[in-house]
Amino acid sequence: MESGENNSGLDDVHLWPMRYDLHSHSKASDGHYTPAELVALAKKKGVEVLALTDHDTSAGVAEAVATGKSIGMHVVAGIELSCLWHRNQIHIVGLSIDPASPELRDLEKSQAEKRDIRAREIGLRLEKHGFKDAYEKTKAMAAPGASITRGNYSRYLVSVGAGATEESCFSRYLGEGKPAYVEPNWPDMDTIVKTILAAGGIPVLAHPCRYGLKNKWILRLVKDFRSCGGEAIEVTGAVQGSSSEKFILTEIANKHELLCSCGSDFHHEKPSLDLGTDLSIPEAGKPVWKSPKFRLEC
Repeated sequence: MESGENNSGLDDVHLWPMRYDLHSHSKASDGHYTPAELVALAKKKGVEVLALTDHDTSAGVAEAVATGKSIGMHVVAGIELSCLWHRNQIHIVGLSIDPASPELRDLEKSQAEKRDIRAREIGLRLEKHGFKDAYEKTKAMAAPGASITRGNYSRYLVSVGAGATEESCFSRYLGEGKPAYVEPNWPDMDTIVKTILAAGGIPVLAHPCRYGLKNKWILRLVKDFRSCGGEAIEVTGAVQGSSSEKFILTEIANKHELLCSCGSDFHHEKPSLDLGTDLSIPEAGKPVWKSPKFRLEC
């Protein structure tokens, strides 16, 4: 199916859990696989529609789309943008974006600069704890031009024996309040949402239950997101805790007239996370692929 073509033939795909995965990462940011490898892996695991949503970059989209066309896999052009809301780092996924959008390109450039400044400071802090040339070695492990995230650093720390898993290294060194944590300097949520809209995309509030917010703050976040022009929230996937959360989030989405999205937030295989795993949307919710703006690149 070509970009912009009616996708009504896939209207019933959401009835099967392992068909859509609208949140995933490649080596263009901090995933373990190249965009081509990721698309091929998703097809192997039974996903039919995959969105590539790398952190603050759409650099891997063209490769993902080309691979999708060659192997018969549907790909959605996406991105995951970082912002600050009441000093909390929040992620907004953009689905069906135009990577050539001038507004999006300008923001990607600005985000890349902010990421590099932060990544270098994290490296300096890790050096103080005995990890010589941490920034250079982490960058060498990433794909050329990739945006370096704390996820990249956690992989480097595992490689030098600082911990058995990326999660343990993240918790010990990179999480908030830990030795190598550096406060981010992201734009506000309004800026991010409006940039996604300018790029023709659908702004999606990523994994709202993973920010450590109490319920009243989650509700406030969703309300503010909607006020900015947000159009959907992830109600399932991305290790959001209990299975009942997707039904609660669906109710919240309906209350605020938001569409429902789903995505694994896949970076690499974990015991509790894989591409396409348990991503069904409750019948009460309106799936994001019902949006007239939702389109498949291939």
